[in-house]
Amino acid sequence: MIVDLLQTLLPDRSSYNELAPDGGVPRPHWSAFIESLQAMGSEELAHRWEQAERRIRENGVTYNIYTEPQGANRPLAIDPIPLLIGPEEWRFLEAGIIQRAHLLNLLLEDIYGPQTLVASGDIPAALLFANPSFLRPLSGMKVPRHSYLHLLGVDLARSPDGRWWVLADRTQSPSGTGYALENRTIVSDVLPDAFRTANVRRLASFFRTQREVLLGMAHSDRPRAVLLTPGPYNETYFEHSYLARYLGFTLAEGADLTVRDRRVFLKTVEGLQPVDVILRRVDDSFCDPLELRGDSFLGVAGLVDAIGAGNVVVANALGSGVIETAALMPFLPGLARKLLGEPLKLPSVATWWCGQEYALDWVMHHLGDVVVKPAFPLRGMEPIFGADLAKAEQQKIRDQLRARPYEYVAQEQVALSTAPVWDHGRLFSRSLVLRTYVLNTGSGWVAMPGGLVRVAGADGQVVSMQRGGRSKDAWVLWDQPVDTFTMLRPRNQPVQLQHTVPDLPSRAADHLFWLGRYAERAECIARLLRCLMTRVRRSSGNELACLFRLHSCFDSQHSTLADLPKDFPKERPPTARDLEEELVSLMSDAERSDSLASTLAEVKRVGGNLRERLSADMSRLVVALGESSHTEKYMLFVEYSAVLGGCLELLSAFSGMERENITRGPGWVFMSLGRRLERAMYSVRQLRELNARIDGESWPLLEYLLEVADSSMTYRSRYFTTLQPLAVVDVLMADETNPRSLNFQISHLVDLYRKLPRHEPDDLKAIEQAMAMLRGLNLETLDFPLPGGRALALSEGQLELDRVLRFVHNLLPNWADNISLTYFNHARTFPISIGG
Repeated sequence: MIVDLLQTLLPDRSSYNELAPDGGVPRPHWSAFIESLQAMGSEELAHRWEQAERRIRENGVTYNIYTEPQGANRPLAIDPIPLLIGPEEWRFLEAGIIQRAHLLNLLLEDIYGPQTLVASGDIPAALLFANPSFLRPLSGMKVPRHSYLHLLGVDLARSPDGRWWVLADRTQSPSGTGYALENRTIVSDVLPDAFRTANVRRLASFFRTQREVLLGMAHSDRPRAVLLTPGPYNETYFEHSYLARYLGFTLAEGADLTVRDRRVFLKTVEGLQPVDVILRRVDDSFCDPLELRGDSFLGVAGLVDAIGAGNVVVANALGSGVIETAALMPFLPGLARKLLGEPLKLPSVATWWCGQEYALDWVMHHLGDVVVKPAFPLRGMEPIFGADLAKAEQQKIRDQLRARPYEYVAQEQVALSTAPVWDHGRLFSRSLVLRTYVLNTGSGWVAMPGGLVRVAGADGQVVSMQRGGRSKDAWVLWDQPVDTFTMLRPRNQPVQLQHTVPDLPSRAADHLFWLGRYAERAECIARLLRCLMTRVRRSSGNELACLFRLHSCFDSQHSTLADLPKDFPKERPPTARDLEEELVSLMSDAERSDSLASTLAEVKRVGGNLRERLSADMSRLVVALGESSHTEKYMLFVEYSAVLGGCLELLSAFSGMERENITRGPGWVFMSLGRRLERAMYSVRQLRELNARIDGESWPLLEYLLEVADSSMTYRSRYFTTLQPLAVVDVLMADETNPRSLNFQISHLVDLYRKLPRHEPDDLKAIEQAMAMLRGLNLETLDFPLPGGRALALSEGQLELDRVLRFVHNLLPNWADNISLTYFNHARTFPISIGG
């Protein structure tokens, strides 16, 4: 094949103005729109756009900027002025991108099939086999309907002479369709008259077709489709969530899916649900850690095997990222003639793959006129603008090109066209790139009318949302009647009331369960620390011994007290200073897994994984909790009271929101289970310490335990100031009305567990047995010593109490593990005994 490498640079470096040539009279298809804006006036437009921006914030429309402090909560920057495309121009673009999609799909079919194009030399072997995006495990694997590309994204730019050129092809998992839909929804609400009179082609039918095509690819009468997302920290996570809701698919992360017997299942609290179709937003190599990339936590182990068995359809097909490289662009004109029998309708921007000797030689002599990029995007190299380099730097780049030429491409630096944007009450011109989309229906191709427009910031031509750019809508003005179908209920029509609870994925239930556990654990740690820190510096003798006993309730595996020299003489036991250092570590050491700082960091981490399920207030509270214990070590004993007080206030707010603000669905049940379970565990430890040994010298321990359980006033209202072990046990263990008592926790665990679907009879029986044992204890038989009395051998009643507490102590962690196995991991395949 004669490869089209004799490309020339565009002669004119001035940019094309989409609105008006030379800033003069608007182009014909813009005239009516500009008149509509002038009739509205800048003040009215500013008022409408202020309301729209408030709606963007309220709806949580975000685009994550990794380098910004606001990060995942950054509202999407949208411009209210659309890009207008006339009907004839769109017909030309539509034909060009559909032809390109067909060509690239045939190219993928050959690459993962017979590879005749490589054998014939039409595609250099080095260009394919050196590409890390070529997934060898997918070779020879059949794809339903030959649909390797379900959706293609094509980035277009207009040159100064008015022609459209292709900048890039997005073949892995093209992003932006959801943002294009949201842009359309918002902008058409801001400019309803202009939108209606302009006869703009709608987007809804494109998404309806996409949904029908995906579900039609399944081998099931009642297909289940999921949208696979990398998770809430991905830059376009809002779009994933928005599209999943719009299409009626379940939003799933890799941890939500599992492969059993070469079939993919969605893990829900109701059980494993078969999955037939996966619309993925995870890059190729991350989709299967078993077959593709072993260090991936985003994919599903065994997915490639399930695809090979024909039990699941993945769109776009795995491996499609192999042609998402600019290095193929010089070969596309010849490939179009060979595979399609016609010339390429939409040319690519002038591109040279340096793996060919004559292309490398041309780039060496014209380095100042091109942009050097990696041939394979996975290499992670930033583009290098030759015109910006000094002579010494240019020579360094030439040396790199000669060393590994096949890893680089060079492209002409295009002068992008400009369009008007609305900024602070005025219109400014900004450079733009239009991303269009083509859908494979299996029997043909359908283009989205318009697409996603991205415009540069005020500082230059670099069009990047990560670098401060914004998006805008694209209106295709039509000269025929348009389809007015919509998948969204109009805002001016009443909604249908719904009370059905959607599927709760196991991953979300797991996060909610641990959010409850970590929040309650942090509160228990903070209460113990506050009680200890207020006394440790002024304690000695019996009181210090009681503080050490209270410290044992942490049940810490990382205590600094264990690091004390083993040859301490018996007359030199650990001192108050030693305990003080341990408390500082427990409060501030973020590397210590049982510290307050580490536990609060886990609250923030787990809460961050639940952004789509937590309210804005709860999300802010979770972030505040994660930062509430950040205090310098040397300041801890000066400010510990304020730090712990502030932390406990936030945790109290968390408890209030959990009780009053969260719908009583399965998610709330799992969060409450986690909280009650954790509080019960700490209660058991404290009661076991109380029952172990109590005499006149250890009497202060009773006061400490009541304070930690926030039950001092409850006790005093019944028994005044007389402290006795039996009464303390009654308040902290047996009292069914005290929300801090052990009996209260176990009773609620029984009630909550009964609300779960498909609960295990053995687990329910075990927790009910614990409740029966606690309520069956006869406290009158405990025979604790009275004030001033000596510690005696444990009475029969105390031995029975110890047996019950030991049973509950052993039961709770095993019971929690069974919940994880049953509802989160779905790994429990036979009854597991969890008795004490």
